[in-house]
Amino acid sequence: MSETWFITDEQAAQQALEAWREATVVSAFQAHQALDDTGYIEAVETVIADPATTEKTRRAWNMAQEFRRMSPTVLELAAALELTAAQVDELFEYALTIEA
Repeated sequence: MSETWFITDEQAAQQALEAWREATVVSAFQAHQALDDTGYIEAVETVIADPATTEKTRRAWNMAQEFRRMSPTVLELAAALELTAAQVDELFEYALTIEA
């Protein structure tokens, strides 16, 4: 007797969300503009100026040409700003709509 495995709609949605998070990339302009439009840019700049912020994160903020949703820089900044995963997703969704 063979077993049949089914994934629930909820599991499928979670897998799709995780795949979207892994694949989503925005330009530095889109990221900066989305943060500015949503009122987070000053908070991010405060985090970047904080001596406790890693040099790698500072360099990435200042030099990266794109930001990946699941990158260490994004995750570090999101944690510093106490943003939920859903809030970060919303910022990326919004950033994807911005054109230069």
